[in-house]
Amino acid sequence: MRVRVFLVLALTALLAASVSACDSEGGSASPTESGATTSTGTSSGATSTAPGTLSERDFKNKVAGAIVTGTELQGEPGFGLNVNVSEPNGLDTVQLVLGDAYEQYTSDPDRQDEIVDGLVQEAVRRMEEGNSKRSFSEVSGRLMPMLKRRVDVSRIQNDPAVMRFDDLDVVYAVQGDHYFTVATKDDLDRWGKSVDEIDSLARSNLERQTNKDQKLLCEPSGGQKLCGWASGDGYDATRMLVPGLRRQIVKELGGPAVYAVPLESVFVALTRKYAPVIKGKVLQEFTTGKNPLSPDLFEERNGQLVVLSQ
Repeated sequence: MRVRVFLVLALTALLAASVSACDSEGGSASPTESGATTSTGTSSGATSTAPGTLSERDFKNKVAGAIVTGTELQGEPGFGLNVNVSEPNGLDTVQLVLGDAYEQYTSDPDRQDEIVDGLVQEAVRRMEEGNSKRSFSEVSGRLMPMLKRRVDVSRIQNDPAVMRFDDLDVVYAVQGDHYFTVATKDDLDRWGKSVDEIDSLARSNLERQTNKDQKLLCEPSGGQKLCGWASGDGYDATRMLVPGLRRQIVKELGGPAVYAVPLESVFVALTRKYAPVIKGKVLQEFTTGKNPLSPDLFEERNGQLVVLSQ
């Protein structure tokens, strides 16, 4: 798990202590940065098919290739009989579940091109629709916040709803079973909600989901303790913004904490007195890691999360 690796590296930098074999086990997790949802399909392996008929794997590749060549979207074969579709310069994703289409494809050879074209058109339509046909009651329990670099948010089309946080931005997205769609200012106008209202709701949803599915991980070593998340679900760094989750960390550490989110996939915290020593390790992770977020350290001051004062 990525959080174990990062916590161990940080602790080594802090205390110059050797890392136990237990601490060094495991590899890096694969974060879900694009917000892709869990797929529900059959095995991704090839199945027995009639002569001249594409296997499930080849059918996935054919559909993904048709999306790439026939649209401005990206298509990649997913787990099971699914294709994940994404924007080249945005965060939106949709997942095409191909089970029914594959049955039609194998049973009706004369319509094979039509079936593939229909899937391409479905991907384009769902991307273009975004949240436009979803009511607030449909999305309220699925809205989630995401902490992103401002330069990344600037590339998102369709004017996303944004909340500023230091030199970063928070955007909001509706995560469904087979889609992940950023909420735009037009969406909020249609729902009759302000950014502040959406922000409060999204943070509450993230706190509830975290407490249910992603428990806080703390690593004792060398007489110290580091806590954080690196679950790979796409929301690890964003968890820093949730007061209730920070309170869990303060309770575990037994006092004021300093927080770091060098990567989108890592949120780590430790007692404040070690901030000067950990800063270099955070900067290194930010500089060399995948999907960097912030080189800064943060603290809670007067109930607000702010950049650590020097």
